Amino acid sequence: MKEKKLKNRDTESEIVTEDDVVVKKEVDRKKKQKPIKNRAKYTSQYFKKFSGRAQDSYDDMLQEDYKSVVVRAHELSSIQEGDYQKLILITVPDAFDHNSKVSYRLDKKANGSYTLLYDQALVTAVFFGDDSLFYHQANVDHRNGHIAYDVSGEFNYFDVVHMETAFKYDHVTHPKYLTLDLEVTLVDGTKVPFHLRNHRIHDNYDLQQLLTAQEKDLLDTLKFKVRESRKA
Repeated sequence: MKEKKLKNRDTESEIVTEDDVVVKKEVDRKKKQKPIKNRAKYTSQYFKKFSGRAQDSYDDMLQEDYKSVVVRAHELSSIQEGDYQKLILITVPDAFDHNSKVSYRLDKKANGSYTLLYDQALVTAVFFGDDSLFYHQANVDHRNGHIAYDVSGEFNYFDVVHMETAFKYDHVTHPKYLTLDLEVTLVDGTKVPFHLRNHRIHDNYDLQQLLTAQEKDLLDTLKFKVRESRKA
């Protein structure tokens, strides 16, 4: 990839999980976590119980997987940090292959809140540039760190003619999953889908508002960019 001179500006980066956000910044830790020797065994043990106290070691492992996704997204999209102002990583549970079954776990944080984790995910990276949106998605197997099925693309905000968001339940009377999808239609008829949510409904599931703060941020940012491009 041809090197470009980076612009002097900050890049906002967020990782959107089912119930909370991890800001993608380097954090100084008092104690350096030991590397996990047997990742598959560690993950299997971690997901044996549906709920439990959150462990920094597992969170660190997830962060490394997310960083690897961003590196692949940069390479496949031929971009670097200076080409965009905001990055949002959306993660939703998704089996890595047809022979796999997703395992779930409620991680209890120190403040008493819960985050729903899963050992396999579809990770979508959305990069907001000045005039264009770059996107990349890939399946990640957190049990072993494997990443596959990459897809990347880009489009100009000015070329967007329609944006549709849709909530769906897997079952009308006894739902287990609540999904949120965004479909962007371009001037040439191309439809670009984004899977924003696949929440598993559980006893502690209590979403106070229609959209999470992160979903609202992504939708607001995209719509603002599209509407501003039409004024130019």
